[in-house]
Amino acid sequence: MKTKNDGLVKRFFLISSVCLFLILPASAEVNGFSKTRAFEQNSNMSAAQLYNIGYDFYSQKNWWQASEKFQEALQKNGAYADAWYMLSKCSYEMNQFDLCVEYVENAQKYAGEKPEYTNLKAFSYISLGKFNDADKLFNSVLKKYPNNIEARFGLAELDLFSGKLSGAESLYNDALKREPLNVKALLSLALVSTELGKKDLAYSYINRALQSHANNEEVYFIASYLSAMNGDYKDAEKKCIMAVTVNPNYDSAYELLSTIYYAQKRYDDVIDIADFRINRNRNVSQAWFIKGLALEKLGRYEDSLATWETGLTVDPSDEIMRSAFELSILKNTRLEDPRRKNWAMYHVKKGQEYQKKYSGLQVRYEYQSALKINPKNKTARLAFSDILYNDGFNENYLEQIKFVKNNSKLPEVKNKDKPTDIEEAKKIRYTRLSDTVEGFESLMENTLAKKWDINPFYLDKTRWNIGIYYMEKVEPLYHCDIARIASDTLRLMFQGISSTNVKLYPEEVTGYADAYKKAHDKKLDYFIILTGDETERDVKIDAVMYSARTGTKTRDFSIYRTGNERFSGSLLRLRKEILSILPVRANILNRSLSDILIDIGKTEGIVKNSKFAVIKKGAMKTSDTGVGLVYNESDMLGIVTVTKVSEEISEGVLSDTGFYDRVNSDDELILVEVPDPKTSQETPSEAAKDTSPQATKDTQGKVSALRGADLEITRTPSLIRMIKELN
Repeated sequence: MKTKNDGLVKRFFLISSVCLFLILPASAEVNGFSKTRAFEQNSNMSAAQLYNIGYDFYSQKNWWQASEKFQEALQKNGAYADAWYMLSKCSYEMNQFDLCVEYVENAQKYAGEKPEYTNLKAFSYISLGKFNDADKLFNSVLKKYPNNIEARFGLAELDLFSGKLSGAESLYNDALKREPLNVKALLSLALVSTELGKKDLAYSYINRALQSHANNEEVYFIASYLSAMNGDYKDAEKKCIMAVTVNPNYDSAYELLSTIYYAQKRYDDVIDIADFRINRNRNVSQAWFIKGLALEKLGRYEDSLATWETGLTVDPSDEIMRSAFELSILKNTRLEDPRRKNWAMYHVKKGQEYQKKYSGLQVRYEYQSALKINPKNKTARLAFSDILYNDGFNENYLEQIKFVKNNSKLPEVKNKDKPTDIEEAKKIRYTRLSDTVEGFESLMENTLAKKWDINPFYLDKTRWNIGIYYMEKVEPLYHCDIARIASDTLRLMFQGISSTNVKLYPEEVTGYADAYKKAHDKKLDYFIILTGDETERDVKIDAVMYSARTGTKTRDFSIYRTGNERFSGSLLRLRKEILSILPVRANILNRSLSDILIDIGKTEGIVKNSKFAVIKKGAMKTSDTGVGLVYNESDMLGIVTVTKVSEEISEGVLSDTGFYDRVNSDDELILVEVPDPKTSQETPSEAAKDTSPQATKDTQGKVSALRGADLEITRTPSLIRMIKELN
């Protein structure tokens, strides 16, 4: 339904477009001539003239053109220190920090030590993770120039990276005392004060900035951001529109405005802004992403899928957009949809790439992702079956190739007397597949499944039920709904080799009380509250795990990743950390005298001579505090020692039952002892460790701590990004 603001939004974009049209000719005079004419003119220009053109480009934030002009100036005068310095500033803006340091050192060689040179070099060291080197340089500047503002900004940034918000606040205040109207100091203090919970103080800083810098688009942008953080979307919208009115080219403000409209559920307006940004720059990945989200919210599923599909051609590496796209595929398209075949091929190709690098965990993840989208993909199915075979899971391997055979048929030959080479090759492949199935079926005649007359692939092996709840926060992130998408994706990742041991139930909540009530009412084992944060180059996933029975905190998880595949990598790491604290549980399926059949095997990491305590059905419960399971000693009925291990089931011998044998089918088991890996002939496969609970009865779980720069960066990534981008 259209609102009274829709007309305002439409008129605003029309005015912005006209402004851009009027602005373009002015800049076209600079770069409108052909490359040949440009070359001819530049050859007659002095180094100073080229420098001035480059400086104009730099002022327009056109780092690439500016860099080119500064390099041309240096070709004419290699000792032009100002050109070296501006070239280093361009490199810094383009995230080429090693080059920035090199160019700064060239400027220093010709012009000597200047505080602005040293500060820029130190800021580059921060981006390169060389925090100690940066700290030394900033302090060296302050030693010579005690009132230098930039050096204080640099030391404040170092404090932010190490989580010392109060220290950063003090340094920004020192800068403000020396320059009471310094816009970066005012805006930085507004952001830091917000992080510290000093909302009134934050507003006083932002109001001072608005009064003294009424024509600065960044001031309106930060003011809009702070209003959005406090849920005042009307004021946030107003301030954001002012930002793009001051600077119609301010794409970050358009991005923020789209997130403000998204938070207000004004999805048509979100689409308008996204289209506006895409028309100006088709390569803006976030615009495609949020447009797809808005279309999905409006129930226009086909349009959202088409939008995301196009967006992923623009930026194939955008994992969060791909995850949203694939979650929508699974939810909103039929299993028989012919498009799924092509959609799955991305993961097939990625799996093949990882196979060349011997990255087992990622290989399994990619092929399983492909099979979720298109279960009939033969390439992925056969590749995944080969992985199972190499891991020693012959029964699971047989199930996979039987699925391929059952969904294949003997190729038709048009001319039986003279089949084509392609027809002959297809016939050979089918015959080999049939022979393999037949051969493996004969080898499986003496399995535990045959002995006990049970089909292990139809067992419900759910050991844990966990609610995974998310709360979205309005920030100028690259991806709205990151916590929801992470929660839904993590749910799929918990599907194991052949079955699911841990079931996750994703749902949005308003806070801890809402999450606790929902988890307690559903009688879940645990619940997790998940939040996500990101910058352009990294992702941070925070998860707090609680007992659904008592509501007490069980464990904190904080996962940080940078580089390629950072989103999937962080979720795979989170899965591993959760599994590391969940005790290994099982159930008794059947018994014959002292022989016990249990529903756990090699796919969950069980090896011969593992020992389980038998606990009366329903007597185990999660610990009141911390991790683990508790039960009364009187409810312990015996010990089962594993003697034969199959892939999905195992056989053991019952002992220590006491005078009365009270062990029955469906009684529960908890792993209490595993053989010493040094003396055991069998060790769990890496695949089992990746997808199944791994803690024994008394294990408290050990979450690997982050070290060095990773730990420091995880604390305030969005805050640091925003302050670093201030001019």
